[in-house]
Amino acid sequence: MTDRGVLLLHGDADRAVAWARRGLVAVSVVPLERGWVGVVASASRAAADAPYDDGVAALLARPVPRRLCPALGLAHVGERLMVAVTSAGLQTRRMWLAWEPGAGLVRPGALPITTVATLARAVGAPQSVEVASRLLRDGRGDSDTVAAELLAALGLPGGALASGRLIGSDLEGAEHVEPEAQGVRRFNRRVRDEERWREEIGG
Repeated sequence: MTDRGVLLLHGDADRAVAWARRGLVAVSVVPLERGWVGVVASASRAAADAPYDDGVAALLARPVPRRLCPALGLAHVGERLMVAVTSAGLQTRRMWLAWEPGAGLVRPGALPITTVATLARAVGAPQSVEVASRLLRDGRGDSDTVAAELLAALGLPGGALASGRLIGSDLEGAEHVEPEAQGVRRFNRRVRDEERWREEIGG
């Protein structure tokens, strides 16, 4: 299971609430500064059937509509910090960076990799490339500290959420959102249908 994380969306909070309601995990949606909205999983498990029931993974892996981009996700997986960015352009493919204590930047497994420069440009902070690069290349500290410092370097809000100092429901204006049961059933049914299809063509 992914330990915890936060997704920052750029757009209207009501639109973020509507998007969250069509997802798989209960969340807190928190209006932040400068047009950003924080979305934090309220439970460790999503409403979907296993193996898609990791709450933070279900939140960060979900496609984000262009009207809520750019989007920046930060997830703590053990000691590792995973950073996902989705730009506001026509190509809304999610790209990843990973940081580990003692090593700094490492490959994010098999996930599509990005650069610190691309990350900074995507969130509107091209002037922050040097500071963010220096921070992520350094292996000192822990994922909580680096998450908060990365957002500060990029000029983005949500550092207390990313570092775990606050939970979403702690903040003024936070709205708890439960996923719609119909959407969860539809997702589970689609997954089961795909699994049966694979078994049939494979056998």
